[in-house]
Amino acid sequence: MKKGFIFAGQGQQFLLMGHDLYEADQDVKDLYDTATKILGYDVLCLDEASLQKTLYTQPALYVLGHALDHLLKKEGIFPDVVSGLSLGEYNALTSSGVISFEDGLRLIQKRAHLMHHAFEPFSTAMVACLKTDLQTIEALLEKTQVEVCNINTPSQIVIGGMKQDIETILPQLKHAKVIAIPLKVSTVSHMSLLCEVSDALKEVLRNQRFLTPHVMFVNNIEGVLQHEGFVESLSLHISRPTQMVKVIQTMRQQGVEHFIEVGPKGSISKFIKEICGESVKISNVYDMQTLRSECE
Repeated sequence: MKKGFIFAGQGQQFLLMGHDLYEADQDVKDLYDTATKILGYDVLCLDEASLQKTLYTQPALYVLGHALDHLLKKEGIFPDVVSGLSLGEYNALTSSGVISFEDGLRLIQKRAHLMHHAFEPFSTAMVACLKTDLQTIEALLEKTQVEVCNINTPSQIVIGGMKQDIETILPQLKHAKVIAIPLKVSTVSHMSLLCEVSDALKEVLRNQRFLTPHVMFVNNIEGVLQHEGFVESLSLHISRPTQMVKVIQTMRQQGVEHFIEVGPKGSISKFIKEICGESVKISNVYDMQTLRSECE
């Protein structure tokens, strides 16, 4: 049975995540200690307020994702295909051997810094629109400054923009019977407001060496297999919508029958279930308990 790892993005992070992994495994302890040296702070010591800030959320989730990836492989569970949502794409690149953990963390730290400082924290916002479709959302957003940021499933579309623009569109969503759920993020991502940040990130990425993936890698903005051109795709990644529908469909086309969501806490698993139905096995690993369940 072919396995696919999909690494989680922001929005479902939780306090004390990674603590049980750190206490249980020396390799993970070493990973977190290395991360502390690179970052200059300990992601395991973040309080609730810090954990909601992109500046800290992205590195914390990247380290957790890599620790889980390492532990899964240590137990003999290897992916045939990898991908990731938003910052999770960097975990997928690390898992597939394109970049090292240390280089990936440095890139994520820079990415998070650029995104965090693009706007005043919480001056932008993102909202998940449920029980709708892309055509309906695009029609509602016409002639507004709000944009589609994530196409998660055919019925779940995430939108983003300046906070005042988001607040203006909310009554229209309600009138159209669209369920709107604000996301726990401090800044917007995957839309044109970040074009300048995208250009700045590209200059950082030019200095990074990218290897060829040793397992199939599906990128997040086109949902296609990719083995080169990572400077361009990763720089565009923060200013273009993510395409999880296409990602999941491509992984399925490559024969994936068991999807493992790596990281907190079940959102991608719901996407997979909606898109693939009961035809695949789906599991989610985000702490020691769920890891043990996966390994049984």
